Amino acid sequence: MYKKMYGLTLALIMVCSLFMLTGCQEGKQEKTIGEVNGDAITQKQFDQHYRLVINYFQQTYGEIDEEKDQEILENLKDSTFEDLVIQKLVWQEAKRRGIEVDKEQVEQDLAKVAEQLNKQEENGYEKYLKEHGFDEEFLRQRLETEYLYSRLGEEVTSDLTVTEEECREYYDQNKEAFSHPAGKQIYHILVGTQQEAEEVLAKLKQGESFSDLAAQYSIDPGSKLQGGDVGVVNQDTNFVEPFKEAALQLPPGELLTTPVESEYGFHIIRAGKQLDEGIWPFSEVQADIETSLLQNKKNQVFSQFLDDLRASADIKDYRK
Repeated sequence: MYKKMYGLTLALIMVCSLFMLTGCQEGKQEKTIGEVNGDAITQKQFDQHYRLVINYFQQTYGEIDEEKDQEILENLKDSTFEDLVIQKLVWQEAKRRGIEVDKEQVEQDLAKVAEQLNKQEENGYEKYLKEHGFDEEFLRQRLETEYLYSRLGEEVTSDLTVTEEECREYYDQNKEAFSHPAGKQIYHILVGTQQEAEEVLAKLKQGESFSDLAAQYSIDPGSKLQGGDVGVVNQDTNFVEPFKEAALQLPPGELLTTPVESEYGFHIIRAGKQLDEGIWPFSEVQADIETSLLQNKKNQVFSQFLDDLRASADIKDYRK
């Protein structure tokens, strides 16, 4: 089924790495390598951020040869500095607009980070902190930066809309994107623990909406805002086997009353219609198209907003 894009556009590393140092933390007597409207960027901030940028780049594109790839390294250093500039601007603009961090939400998110790392390996959270050489406060402030970024983006783009005509035009010009194979519509809610799965199942049995519970509880970002819809599933679908096997055995319209465990967590699965190969009608995908087009508009407007902030900022780079 048609898949939409999510989230406001961050600098590459800001999107792809949760565990990034915030540009707002100041080290005592640290060497200052730059300023953004008078706020210092320290060498410590730059070095730690740069190390994470390098790690992400190598995980994505392969190892860097420090002798042969000097141009790449210089570009990554410049990108690191730009990331820290944007973080400073976000904090400054949020403060100017009176946008404050939700401390309770940040603590909840931090607890989830620790939980996920500990699931990957014993004492995974502590090992991660030690390996990267920073403490919990670094993660906390990074989450605060992400929170402010999101809130600021919402405020800047709150008046944007998408018309039905825009949705129809996109559908007519991209019908091939809405084709689907033969198979069964499947919806799921993915949670981290057996206990959470049982709690969600209990709410479903009490008559609560599957779609609403998916949005509230699911940790699958690709489906949670689509009512848990993962598309049409058949034998050729590239899903983990425990999930796919349970989904294919479930009769259309039925809810699986026992959570299915996979490497990603615990799945609560509901089956929709059995379908022949074809193209989704406009009425089935209009909401998804609207969401996607609206998000694209927000991405563009907020990206331009940040560009304008940067253009009017007093930025000093002391590295050169």
